[in-house]
Amino acid sequence: MFRIRTEKEHRTLAFPRTYLVGTPAEDAERVILTASELRQKLRSEPTNLVPRMLDSWKEQVPAALLQYLDWHQNLYGFVGMKDFTLYPIVRPGSFVQIDPRQKRSHLFRWHGDHDRPIFFFELRDSYLCSWCELHDNDLILVPSHESGRQARHVRYPNNATVVGRVTALNMRIADAA
Repeated sequence: MFRIRTEKEHRTLAFPRTYLVGTPAEDAERVILTASELRQKLRSEPTNLVPRMLDSWKEQVPAALLQYLDWHQNLYGFVGMKDFTLYPIVRPGSFVQIDPRQKRSHLFRWHGDHDRPIFFFELRDSYLCSWCELHDNDLILVPSHESGRQARHVRYPNNATVVGRVTALNMRIADAA
């Protein structure tokens, strides 16, 4: 598991779409964007790979958000505030830890929704945190039943890349009083 330093910091980062968070630069101790500035910029961005998005801005994510993350072994993603794909198992606004070494869903045995492996995908125009099934070159991105979403079929590997398996998450389960 990983942790965000304060409840206030997590609430200020209410991104609408799902993102993959990249590794910090050498000078990550410096804060270039405040949480409110970052939130404002992300509101105007389509779903995008966060490192690429930040490269286009020529700026960095605040160090306070990044200092507790293990950048040597993992990647990190943010499930957008409008992404209900795996609701309520992975709620909008969740931070997910991704192991990029685990990319094959057929290697994992599972018995129900709560132990089914979750993967983070890069699609042609977006990112998605989802369950999956692979049949030849047809990758089926499977939402939770409660989400009300339909499964998506994409050609694999042409139109989808498995970023890695989600191994931990930081998620709100109720609104703060």
